[in-house]
Amino acid sequence: MNLPSSAGKATITLFLVLATVLLQGCNNDEPVAQEAVVRPVKLFEVTDPTQQQLRYFPGKVTATEEAEISFRIPGQISKMVVKQGDDVSKGQILAYLDDRDIRNELQDRQANFELAKAEFDRAKSLLTKKVISQSSYDTASAKLKSAEAALKLSRDKLDYTTLRAPFSGRVAQTVAEAHQQVQAQQPVLVMQSNDSLDISIQIPESIVSHVNKDSVDPNYQPVATFPGAPGQEYPVSYKEHATRVSPGSQSYEVIFTRTAPANLNILPGMTATIIIDLAQIMDTSSAPGYVVVPVSAVGKNDADNKTVVWKFDPSTQTITPVDVTVGRITQAGVQITAGLSPQDRIVTAGLSQLHGGMKVKPLKKERGL
Repeated sequence: MNLPSSAGKATITLFLVLATVLLQGCNNDEPVAQEAVVRPVKLFEVTDPTQQQLRYFPGKVTATEEAEISFRIPGQISKMVVKQGDDVSKGQILAYLDDRDIRNELQDRQANFELAKAEFDRAKSLLTKKVISQSSYDTASAKLKSAEAALKLSRDKLDYTTLRAPFSGRVAQTVAEAHQQVQAQQPVLVMQSNDSLDISIQIPESIVSHVNKDSVDPNYQPVATFPGAPGQEYPVSYKEHATRVSPGSQSYEVIFTRTAPANLNILPGMTATIIIDLAQIMDTSSAPGYVVVPVSAVGKNDADNKTVVWKFDPSTQTITPVDVTVGRITQAGVQITAGLSPQDRIVTAGLSQLHGGMKVKPLKKERGL
């Protein structure tokens, strides 16, 4: 009996392996088709521009009243009664000037007045007896009036040596010290009101130009938030606005005011945020002709280079590219003047991974800006 060679053994082994694989393949069931992956997408719901449009404006807190307080006459400060941070009432004494020279002057003018008064009384009596002429009487009368005016001036100067608070508030800063020589009208301290505060913000011309004072609800109050009180909102009232553009920007200063919160220590210079519903202050008698969407929702169609957004169809759970016309880009987003309507839902992220008819599911429902 002849044994197979090495080459023959290898051939037989390969044949057996192939046969085994073929037999296993025949016994397997038909392959199951894999289900298509449904991509989650972030959606944005287009809102009616005439409805609520909340905008957030960073602002700075300022004092409703602020004044640099100074003496009306020059002199040396003898005493500072208050210090920085003190609360004071209207009329309260803040500082004194050294009044020794003025008191001496007052005594001299008091003596001059008394002498002039005596001479006048004497001249009046003599004129009645026709002992002196009318001109002598007139001279005595003029000297009396001059002495009286000089005395009143000295009394006023003595009163000016005492510095008093012109309104109730807080001493924000002292800029002079005791024993310092100061000039008339030179600031000694800075006072700020502490019962109310103002908040200044900048509003761009794109909003200011659409504000119609006749359509503004007089009862509407925006709200302010402060970093020191997260989650709390404080109503504010409109106070005034500038009609001159702020330097270096195309925006206008608008100031709101309110009483100081009792549970929060808000000081001038602190930051705040004013939240305004633009629908309450802008003219909504006619539609503005656009809707606003996030910048990330707008892309380009590679096929024809047109501007598109991806619109979501909830009935089929698919997306379709929609040609849109783009207007201005603002802080709130991109203005779309054609192609979208309120309540449309569009994709706002991952646009480069999308294609027409793609099946998707909402990742998270988001409201409009």
